[in-house]
Amino acid sequence: MKIIVTYIAIALLVLSSCKENRPSKVERAGEPNVYNVKNDNAKMNDAIEKAKSSMQEFTTALESDNPDFGFFALKQKFETNDGGSEHIWIQDIQLIDSDFIGIVGNEPVYTNAIALGDTITVDPDKISDWMYYENNLIVGGYTIRVLRDGLSEEEKAQFDAENGLLFK
Repeated sequence: MKIIVTYIAIALLVLSSCKENRPSKVERAGEPNVYNVKNDNAKMNDAIEKAKSSMQEFTTALESDNPDFGFFALKQKFETNDGGSEHIWIQDIQLIDSDFIGIVGNEPVYTNAIALGDTITVDPDKISDWMYYENNLIVGGYTIRVLRDGLSEEEKAQFDAENGLLFK
């Protein structure tokens, strides 16, 4: 049951695109909302850098076999045909040799390079975030935090009620 709830929770706030002429939020019936962020958004760029510089924490947790840790996911940047980019969560991460392998966890909106459910090898140079659960609390998820922090108090309350995401 926890795994199903986790998949639903992470699917609701997952994508951010870096294309200036797109709306800030795209709502899709039956699909997660897509939040668009400009390339020069300092808070988002800081979050991405923080995620990249702390990847060892993610790797250490993944390799630890700690039963309190679960739902390991990486966010990867994919280029789009119009010169933009889309950041998509890859879930069920496994470390095989030195490669992160996982399953595309979100339906892409702006890229056709991958599809929901594809198994891919994550490109380490294109990782833009990481997260895992520790006793039902999210560790990492830096870009999600930035998106959530940008919501009004009413939107945050709605988001929290709908998603149940709790950050460590």
